[in-house]
Amino acid sequence: MSEIYFVRHGQASFGADDYDRLSSLGEKQARILARYLAKTGKVFDAVYYGEMERQQKTAQAFLNYYREHQLAVPRTQSVDAFNEYDSFAVWEALIPQMTAEQPSLAEELKKLPGDQKAFQRVFSRVMDRWTKGEYEDSGIPRWDDFTRRVVLGLEKITARQGAKKRLAVFTSGGPISVAVKSALGLSDRITLEISWQLMNASITRLKYNSRGMMLAGFNEVMHLELERDARLLTYR
Repeated sequence: MSEIYFVRHGQASFGADDYDRLSSLGEKQARILARYLAKTGKVFDAVYYGEMERQQKTAQAFLNYYREHQLAVPRTQSVDAFNEYDSFAVWEALIPQMTAEQPSLAEELKKLPGDQKAFQRVFSRVMDRWTKGEYEDSGIPRWDDFTRRVVLGLEKITARQGAKKRLAVFTSGGPISVAVKSALGLSDRITLEISWQLMNASITRLKYNSRGMMLAGFNEVMHLELERDARLLTYR
């Protein structure tokens, strides 16, 4: 069977003007991940990553480590299918509609951005509306279009690589959760919920053959836990 290692990017700069940039902690997480993959003898036939800086910088840390230690560096390719959905655009489009319908939501919004729990509550409600398509069309990409894009990207790389290969895909929580959804036949709601459990620099593994895909590992962060530093275990 073939295997895909899906890697969620290291911690991004949440709350900063340039969210897409890795934080210093995110850069450290990426280096630890690269060292772990090398020391456990992981050799990849191809590496893919999305177009976002946080995805590419996490992949670059892996590639740099392998080059520095004279390890085989696989073929690489940027694939837009593995870009994260634009959560900022979804938020900006749906929040005005939701506050007009639910004035009480304005009280929760006053707690942002400092209150992380309040943010997650509101964000969950926004994403739920988005996945269900319960909003006025405002030009933002639809959830169904996003999932279709990711699945099509997966189909293309697996068809291109063929059997008995090990691939790496450096991406984000949304595409990883859609890949798991595709393998397990999950509902949209559960897919969203598992995306919020994915930790920075975590590994999720899928195996595949001509009969389909199956989950082999989810949200693995042993490489970070071995550092014995709780600050490395982050969600955003």
